[in-house]
Amino acid sequence: MKLMAGGCRVTSGDEGEVFAEGSRRYRRPISRASGAREIAQIVSRFTQGRAPARVNPLSEEIHYVVSGRGLCSISGQTHDLEAGTAAYVPAQAPFVIENPGPEELIIVSVCCPQDDTSHLIDIDAPIRAAVGDQPRRTVHEREQKAIPTGDREFKLLIDKSFGCERITQFIGFIPQSRAPYHHHTYEEAIYILEGRGVVWAGGESCEFAPGTSIYLPVGVSHCLENPYPEPVRLLGVFYPSGSPAVRYDD
Repeated sequence: MKLMAGGCRVTSGDEGEVFAEGSRRYRRPISRASGAREIAQIVSRFTQGRAPARVNPLSEEIHYVVSGRGLCSISGQTHDLEAGTAAYVPAQAPFVIENPGPEELIIVSVCCPQDDTSHLIDIDAPIRAAVGDQPRRTVHEREQKAIPTGDREFKLLIDKSFGCERITQFIGFIPQSRAPYHHHTYEEAIYILEGRGVVWAGGESCEFAPGTSIYLPVGVSHCLENPYPEPVRLLGVFYPSGSPAVRYDD
């Protein structure tokens, strides 16, 4: 992990302690332990099988499928997962993730605020499709319209339209360019899905690549640069909820 000016932190995809939980292996690139205030970012890899059920008593959690296929049951309502699917788990809602295999299922999640009371629960019932009217809990990025902001664009995934009151999740696209230095009024957690580039903070720089996690504290002056022809595609999360189109130039 590289600590930059203003508390910005950049963590490569192979850093951090790995924890085991049944068919799930996960690490926390961003958390209070690494200097974040409220955001906890978790990168999970699921082998074939059903992971133990979990519940967050105090916090909302948002998932994004990087690769693979699977199922996610949220309060008994089951959803198909594939690359590009985002899922919203409200506080106190039990959830279970299953990978029918054999391909590895990779999910990047954010829990806000970090919930130290999160725990496993015992649910023996098989994952089944729920019947009747159910709240909307998933969206695929292909269903969302790209919204331009300057020379860049983004797609909103999970926000208040899902009933998610405290977190905004989006996909960002950066062409070959460098944004001006700016800051936000919320914490930001970024996960690089595709492309390479440079994050700048306070005159310092650090390269990033697919699998890199970037933490940006409230008010830190920063910018992301893509010096290459290939676009950068990233997964971003704001806490508290906000808009990717709003920034304050420095």
